[in-house]
Parts: sequence; C-alpha cells; structure tokens
Amino acid sequence: MRDVFVGVDLGGTGSRFVARGPQGVIRTSVLKTAELGAGSRETRLERLVGTIHRLVPLGDTLAGIGIGATGPVDRGAGVIHNFDTLPKFSEIRLVAEVETRLKVPVIIENDAVVAAIGEHRLGAGEGASRMLMVTLGTGIGAAFLVNGEPFRGPNGMHPETGHIPIVSGIGRCYCGAEGCWEQVASRSALQAMLRQHLPSDVPAKEVIPLAAASVGRNPFIREAFDTYGSLVGRGLSILHTHYLPSVTVLGGSAAAYLHLFEEKLHRAIERTPAFAVASAIHVARLGDEAGAIGAALVAQDQFAKR
Repeated sequence: MRDVFVGVDLGGTGSRFVARGPQGVIRTSVLKTAELGAGSRETRLERLVGTIHRLVPLGDTLAGIGIGATGPVDRGAGVIHNFDTLPKFSEIRLVAEVETRLKVPVIIENDAVVAAIGEHRLGAGEGASRMLMVTLGTGIGAAFLVNGEPFRGPNGMHPETGHIPIVSGIGRCYCGAEGCWEQVASRSALQAMLRQHLPSDVPAKEVIPLAAASVGRNPFIREAFDTYGSLVGRGLSILHTHYLPSVTVLGGSAAAYLHLFEEKLHRAIERTPAFAVASAIHVARLGDEAGAIGAALVAQDQFAKR
C-alpha cells in the first residue's frame, strides 16, 4: 500500500489531474474546465472529487491533495476569487468542501506557483537559485522562486504579474487596468492574432498548430508570431528588471512554439551590458502537466508522514 498525493491544476480552459506515488506519476487525467464546471454547485464539486478519487489505484491511500488555480487565490481561506476565468469554482470554500468529501487534507495555491515548483524540482528550472516561471495559457501566470520558495506579498498573496499594463489603446482588462500583459501575450491572444489569417471554421485548439505549419509561406502569420514575441518579451523585460532571475521557464501551451517567436522576444529584452539580466530562457520540461505535478509536490511536502 502506497501513499498517493493528487495534484489538480484548474485552468481557464483545461484542468489537469496527476496522482503521484513514491516513484513518481502514477495516473493522469485531463478535462475541459467547462465540462468540469457544468451543472449545479453540488454537481461540480462531486465531479471534481470523483475525478480525484478515480486516480488513486485500488489498495493505495489518498494522503493529500494540492490544488493550483488561476488567481487571485486566498490560500488561508481556501477560496478562489476569479469569476472572469474560473467562475464555476470561485467564491466556494473549495479546500473545506474537498476535505469534507474525501476526508484528506487539501492545500490550494496559485497555478503559476505550483507550475514553478514542479519545474524547479523536476523540470527545466531544476536547482536554480532564482527562477522565474511564466505560463502562457488562457491568461498569463507568473511566479518567482528564490531557492525554491515562492516570493509572496502581504498575507501570503501571490503577485498577479500577468496584469502589468504594457500597451495602451486596447481597453480595460477584467482586473480593472488597461492594456495588461495578459490581454496581448497569453495563448488566447496569440490565437486571436492568428485566427485573422486562417479559415473561420478552424477549431480553436488547431489554430496555433495550423498557423505554425504555414509560417514559412504566409507573411501575415510570420508577422503575427513576431508581434507576439515582442509582446511576450516586453512583459519579461519588466519581470527580469524587478526579479533578476538566473533562469526563466516558459510554460503553457504557447511556449511549445517559442522557436517561432524567440528572436523578437530576445530583441525585446535586450539591454546594454550594464543593465542586462543574464537569465537563461527555457521551455517547461514538464509541459502542460507542470502545474498538476507541482500541486502534488506541494501536497506531499505539506502532508507526508514524517
């Protein structure tokens, strides 16, 4: 009989589940967040705990659960405050509800923090003393680790650096600011840029792969990737200036296409030698499972028997 820790990554578009045992990942599951959050409040919670329960092999013991979620997240109260990208699980005492149903301890964190922890322990940022993690997904999440520990604000709050204003003239973000980095440099923003140059009936999940395949023969798509790289780089430049990371890890589904926009990204973060930040930039090694794996590691750290 093994102790198993389950990590959950609640994203704006997709949600991932990972069960980890002593030797690593045992089982995984992926659901569309809209599917996970369908129905009544009770139905949503039962679907969430049912998915977690089914990941634990017969004969093993569920010893703890870690949840990563798009923020803002109140870690102390166990509540997500994000009606804009995670409405079906916001303003619910999620930690308490899951603990009551499964009779095991639960911890909740910002999704960028758990992704960063996963990559720092097992991925592209392994062992880095100062690591910046940026996830390019439905929105943008970012977390900064110093010797593996996340930088936090007052009361343990996580800085929402995806909402740094970097452009003007595009209207206000749901956070209340105008021209946020997330508005123009998330995977969602890249899809919107590319869709203008593709047939209207292309499914959302195929927009970036289809565009990537034609980037060499379509100058408009080439320009879109260049623009995207500049916008990602503009936000990174701000974070590099503030945090001075030694390693930067890019995650989220858009990061897989870094090779198509890295030239403009690097140009956007260029500085004269006296102001340059020597941060190596890598694509997340754990891929889209970084957040769920990191959440499981957080649960293991918190709840494993000593």
